[in-house]
Amino acid sequence: MASTSESREIPDERIAIERRADGTVVVRVRSEASVAGIDRVPDAVFSFRCGDPQYSYWLGRFNARRHDG
Repeated sequence: MASTSESREIPDERIAIERRADGTVVVRVRSEASVAGIDRVPDAVFSFRCGDPQYSYWLGRFNARRHDG
């Protein structure tokens, strides 16, 4: 598995973050456009709840986006 420094960052325009009424943070990562005639794969969707290891990270990104625009 690649380390964080080796993996490429996903561009912000491909990430959509929402917070549901129950506090769950839902992160959708849009797949890249098709390459060399191969169809695009489905988007990846992740959900995080309070207590999940990545919850505070994604909640922080959600809150930062709300304040940016």
